[in-house]
Amino acid sequence: MIRLEDLYRFIEGNFEFLMAVDSSERVIRASRLLSRACGTGELALEGRLLEEILTPASLNSFRSGMILAREGQKRLVLYNPSGSPGCEVVLKTGYAESSDGGVWIFFGSQIDGISRQTDYDKEERIKELACLYSVAEWIEVSASVREFFQCLPDYLTKGMLYPDMAIVYSTYLGEEYGERPPGAYISVKLLCNRQIAGEIRVGYPSPELELLPEEQRMLNEIGRMLNLALERKELREKLILRQEEEASYTERIASLQKEIEARTAQLEEQKRKLDSVNAYLEQVNKGWEDSSSQLRSMFQAIPDDVALIDVNRNVVMTNRKSFQPGMKCHQVFFDCDTPCRDCRLSRIKKDKAPITTDIPSGDRFLEVHAIPVIDKSQEVEGIIEFYRDITLEKTYEQQLQQADKLASLGQLVSGIGHEINNPNQFIRGNIKIIRQALEDMLPIVDEYYASHPDLRIARLKYDFFRASILTLVDDMAHGSERIKGIVEGLRNFARKDEGLLIDNVDVNTIIEAAARLVQNEVHKHAEIVLELDPSIPQLTGNAQKIEQVLINLMVNAGQAMPEDRRGTVKVRTHSEDGKVVIEVADDGRGMNEKTLKQIFDPFFTTKRAKGGTGLGLAIAYRIIEEHGGTISVASTPDVGTTFTIRLPVKPAKSQDQQTGQAGEGKAAG
Repeated sequence: MIRLEDLYRFIEGNFEFLMAVDSSERVIRASRLLSRACGTGELALEGRLLEEILTPASLNSFRSGMILAREGQKRLVLYNPSGSPGCEVVLKTGYAESSDGGVWIFFGSQIDGISRQTDYDKEERIKELACLYSVAEWIEVSASVREFFQCLPDYLTKGMLYPDMAIVYSTYLGEEYGERPPGAYISVKLLCNRQIAGEIRVGYPSPELELLPEEQRMLNEIGRMLNLALERKELREKLILRQEEEASYTERIASLQKEIEARTAQLEEQKRKLDSVNAYLEQVNKGWEDSSSQLRSMFQAIPDDVALIDVNRNVVMTNRKSFQPGMKCHQVFFDCDTPCRDCRLSRIKKDKAPITTDIPSGDRFLEVHAIPVIDKSQEVEGIIEFYRDITLEKTYEQQLQQADKLASLGQLVSGIGHEINNPNQFIRGNIKIIRQALEDMLPIVDEYYASHPDLRIARLKYDFFRASILTLVDDMAHGSERIKGIVEGLRNFARKDEGLLIDNVDVNTIIEAAARLVQNEVHKHAEIVLELDPSIPQLTGNAQKIEQVLINLMVNAGQAMPEDRRGTVKVRTHSEDGKVVIEVADDGRGMNEKTLKQIFDPFFTTKRAKGGTGLGLAIAYRIIEEHGGTISVASTPDVGTTFTIRLPVKPAKSQDQQTGQAGEGKAAG
């Protein structure tokens, strides 16, 4: 259910007037501008009933609108305060459910001169408002941006003086909709990410049909509204695409589920074996005192941890070497002073049945199998627990899921890159033509401007237009080139890698590509600063693997920043003794000495709660080692961390050896 405070902030950010009323017709929220608009100063509206504020006619309008809004219909109401009967403000009605009950919301924007217009002008203005709100509704319910612009004339022409004769032409993101008006027209620019993305033009086929200033103002209001709504709609379409991707992931999860079922069958077989042990232990239970020595020998022979626990949670016997008599089970195996939240002993005392469960213990996962020990009176006098470390199995399962997601993402990136590059090629080519055309035309316009100093182009004074237009075109060209670079980086990163060390690697270029790929992730926490030595030589190696290492180090550096401030991630390069040196430094939280000693160990992670697997730096270490290089780390708590990579310009091993190793790696995988 929507939070009313979020809804209020959204409306106040997009409309000038807001009033919220509960089921008792009491005002629970009102914007100051609503009072000021009718010349009533800072009159407080909140807490008052509608009948205390409005004229009788306006009150009836509000009550009728509330009934229709509750039924899901749209209605315009007239706000006419009894203290200022000459003031009239047209508001739109909405209804929302909250945890406190139903709330009616009235909202709208300032419309110049409506309170002083003639009845005919008011009717025309209300017609324009109806046009505005019908366009607003259409942008919300249309299936796509394309469908919205294709049907826009059906809604927009209703606000024109001659709706049957009006011609609507639109362009948005390079696509055109409708026919261009043959003569004069009114227009409004459409923006996307603060840049001009299109235009709406409205005109008549005959010059005898006059375009009114009021129609231009209406179109300006529609443009302002669409600039916000179109961006939201594009985001919604991207969300639908993301949902389709999730459906693909769901299919893969179903496949993994089958693999898990196969693994479950294996565990059932192990459980059957454990049940056999349980039956044997029940026989041993009859002569407990006489066979304690034999039982202790059995305990010592079992490779997993085993413990015999009495009803008071005391460990009676175990094969664990660190055991001290009198210790509780939760102290011996989980190093805690209180019993486990899901205590197996308590459950077995109640159900008298074996239990198998998985329990997280620090960075490990344990599979615990508990078997009841029954006395002669058929009461539970203790349990036997088997503890098996299944951390690796859990980690492999997570890695299988993550690897499948990355594989699907690689295919998706390749397709999306192709779809983005095609229209971007048109943009890059057309921008060059536009710039050349402007360079040819501007001298002619300069001559005209010399004799017409009041000349304006695109509503801008010519001197300002002349100084800025080529810069705007260059900015567009730069943005198009940046799109191309990002797409190429994504496609290269997702490209299938054979693992051979045969590429001519330009380290600076790889660092720049990696920085573009992680920009969005790292920018949440820190700024990326590149200090690259342009004179460093190329080296022979695997460009994709080196990029993988750099991406891992940059993302880790960004995640190492404290939550209360933004940090800086610096990537530096230089050459030293025939080697290329890469440094990735951050000013984040740093690491203690214990963490530094384990940082390159497989499956060691300080971010397991956030999905970390502990394999990123271990893989990075192996990749650098394959290249005949070294990777080291220096860190100080609360100061920062620096990873230093040293790569030889030429690998130490021959190419045949590298190819052979790559083949062995594929066979092992």
